[in-house]
Amino acid sequence: MRSYYQSLWSKFKRNFVQYSFQAIKDPKWFLMFCVTRIQILRSIGILVNRRAIDQTYQKINQGNNTLFPNLDIRKICETLNEDGLFLGINLPSDILQEILVFSSSIKYYANNNPNLKFSLVDKEKSELKYQQNFAMATHVHRSILCPAIQRLEDDPTLREIAARYLDTNPILIDTRIRWTFPVNDPLNESVRGFFNFHYDLEDYRFLKFMFYLTDVFPLDGNHVVAKGSHKRKRLRDQFSLTRDAIDQDILNYYGHDHVESIYGKQVMDLSKIFIVSIKQRFLSQAIV
Repeated sequence: MRSYYQSLWSKFKRNFVQYSFQAIKDPKWFLMFCVTRIQILRSIGILVNRRAIDQTYQKINQGNNTLFPNLDIRKICETLNEDGLFLGINLPSDILQEILVFSSSIKYYANNNPNLKFSLVDKEKSELKYQQNFAMATHVHRSILCPAIQRLEDDPTLREIAARYLDTNPILIDTRIRWTFPVNDPLNESVRGFFNFHYDLEDYRFLKFMFYLTDVFPLDGNHVVAKGSHKRKRLRDQFSLTRDAIDQDILNYYGHDHVESIYGKQVMDLSKIFIVSIKQRFLSQAIV
């Protein structure tokens, strides 16, 4: 129990300044961040802010501009609504290779700390410089620098999936490239939650497109998700001051048959659930 309160205090100290600044800058965002963890309040927020879907998204795009011409969008959205997760959308090989080349040439920040900047080729030198091991690296992307990522951001099929799932015109918030690395030391508090079961609070309703950029197998730091947790959270988790949970608690509550490990080659993970990728975040237009 003591370790729990120590962890809670550490998280509070780390996030207090950030959240206070954000609350002053955007009170609507802070209100959303406080209430969306409670399902009934989130549902009210969705109803209040819902907008009609633009005609652009009412009809499935069968043109040649999409990278994913053979997807059953209706089935994908039905699965998303039921499970909070859909697997099976893969990056075309040429798009994947272009992103990999781009990812090796850019700067990242390590362990969720924007002050720890480095490039992949200089990772070991940077770890010595900053005197800490890097468990993860994140790059918030400007798509103009990588045409392949820009094509993903503008892809009409992905945008239609987002529109149908969100029931409104989607807005792309950001695209990120993230790497995770094996470490032998205990994880830093700033990244520990990322490797635990957790849920995100991006908006009243949101959708993430996540692609593996490398092959991912059981010992490679794969995603593990609890299907259906986007609609069925414990009251304890809804009213908790933290958004992560103990593994065994998740297994006991949702059942082993609802907890899925995601492996494979260039897998796509669409999730709004308890949860080395490239990630796109779409939010509903009315909430931004």
